[in-house]
Amino acid sequence: MSIQDKIKEKLDLLQRSLIDGKHLTNPTDFASQLSSLSLYYKYMSDEDRDYVHCARVALEDQLVWEV
Repeated sequence: MSIQDKIKEKLDLLQRSLIDGKHLTNPTDFASQLSSLSLYYKYMSDEDRDYVHCARVALEDQLVWEV
């Protein structure tokens, strides 16, 4: 599995968690997801980095994620 495949898999999981509101109901596990993505930050596209940043803001500010 390539690094890009791992990033995509982790971002897909992050997106699912955001949609399910896990950043509101289980912030500790959600923060762990974000931490695991930080290992790949230098390999991410700008778009992926922006998404992770927005997810972090949603966690910190306890914002509802609407698609």
